[in-house]
Amino acid sequence: MGVLKDGDVSVSVTWEVTEAWVLGRYRVTNAGKASLYLFDRLYQTAPSGARTVDADLAWRWLEADGVYRVAKFVPQVPVGWKVESPEVAYARALPAGGMLEGAVLLPGRLDQALPYGVAPPLAPVAKIKGIVLSFGFAEIDAAAEPVVLGKGEAQVLSLPFDWLITRQRMVSSEFVPLAVAMQP
Repeated sequence: MGVLKDGDVSVSVTWEVTEAWVLGRYRVTNAGKASLYLFDRLYQTAPSGARTVDADLAWRWLEADGVYRVAKFVPQVPVGWKVESPEVAYARALPAGGMLEGAVLLPGRLDQALPYGVAPPLAPVAKIKGIVLSFGFAEIDAAAEPVVLGKGEAQVLSLPFDWLITRQRMVSSEFVPLAVAMQP
């Protein structure tokens, strides 16, 4: 633990915009000497409570100055809330010197969706000024034993919330100027 330095983990992303969708293809690179967990797999929850991993899903919201944040991370439980099952992003292992690729798929007219159904901090604007893509990650630690779910390309790792929330760090892409309409 404690081997990664600032700047060891980086995110690059290219955005494709159509009327129907906005697609971000990303690459997360680990130039450091430590392997890590990248929290880049969110899930959809059915009314029955069953979870289905959705690799393209991301939380998203409008920030100050028209910046649209797209993010995959392990969120804190909102203050004062009690939840039976915290929202936890699943992870993929990213070895030292390695990289992982993936995608995020957003509606053509951008919406806002935050963990726990929390209300967005800002009202929508006619058009955003640009997008930033962010990820949570943590150094792999023998103290946290992941549960392996799925197989092959669909394989993800589930880690204990208490471990995740105390070790998570964030990394973001550069701001990418894009004028995309939001849903009212």
